[in-house]
Amino acid sequence: MKVKRSKHVHHQRDGYSPVVRCNLTRRHKVSGADGETSWCTGVSVAFPQKIDIEQMATDISHATTATPTDVKLVWDALRTVITDALCEGSRVQLDGLGSLTMELSSHAGEALPTGKDVRISGIRFRPDKHLLDRLADVKFHVEGKVRQPLATPELADALYEYFETHDDISVREFARISHYAISTSYQKLADYVAHGEMEPVPRIRGCFRPTPGNFGR
Repeated sequence: MKVKRSKHVHHQRDGYSPVVRCNLTRRHKVSGADGETSWCTGVSVAFPQKIDIEQMATDISHATTATPTDVKLVWDALRTVITDALCEGSRVQLDGLGSLTMELSSHAGEALPTGKDVRISGIRFRPDKHLLDRLADVKFHVEGKVRQPLATPELADALYEYFETHDDISVREFARISHYAISTSYQKLADYVAHGEMEPVPRIRGCFRPTPGNFGR
């Protein structure tokens, strides 16, 4: 398979510097190790575009002699190989992109964990230096205003509306709704648990659900 130059593939453009639109999310104080306090402003991509395998197969076919069908077949095989390698406990190195490894956790308490107590908590992606260098060329355009954290009554109303269509809520989703930082969201959810208004979802880390009679349930 040969690689050819193509104007359709953005990452091969000489001097191409994309501009990403982003929104301000929240602004909060951060205390450093030396006791000094500084401000930290959260920013997120405004309109993240989803790129699926269909689009990638088309772009790759424009940059190589492979057809979109060839690319999809290779992707199916690559996905299987990567999954099998992770299942065996291997670290998968994707040159130019980064590495994938399993993250494990155990809730055995004070007792030493056995194999039954260990579970997969996530997949860690460590980006490659080449990828970080490439992303360093990205420029950003900030839009919008800083969203203020919701007051307690407003947050209760927002949670009531959320749980009308959802059974549980993750810490990250709580942070998105409340405009709190992740660490503050953990604490707020812990307060709800302490007051009996929420409870942790069994076997799902960082996920909570309302107790009967709370938030419309």
